[in-house]
Amino acid sequence: MIGKVIKNKFDNTSALNNVFGGRVYPVIGAQGGATPFAVYDTTSIRTEGSKDADSHIDIVNVSITMIGPGYGVLQTAVDNVRSTFVRMNETISGVEVQSCTFDTQSEVFNVDEETYGVEVDLSFRIIKD
Repeated sequence: MIGKVIKNKFDNTSALNNVFGGRVYPVIGAQGGATPFAVYDTTSIRTEGSKDADSHIDIVNVSITMIGPGYGVLQTAVDNVRSTFVRMNETISGVEVQSCTFDTQSEVFNVDEETYGVEVDLSFRIIKD
């Protein structure tokens, strides 16, 4: 469900689409594919409930890993991801996002492939019907 939101935002936000050109994949990237690309993975889903009632809100934690040949391009992409997702409040493809927060960021460099990687962790509040 959250994949619809992420894919839509990467495809329809010019700052992200200009960099990734539709190359955003669930769980694993296209082997031997062009860079830069992004991979998203749902790391956890938990219901926000109370002792008195079932919750109508899920907390969905997502990790977005961006791979590319240049450090600067990815740092700009991180800024674009943050401005695109954080504090969003909209419905996309039937998925109602109440809010999104930025949790963490980490960076890696793959010496063998000479590529950079940046992982951004986001937390979405999704309203269930």
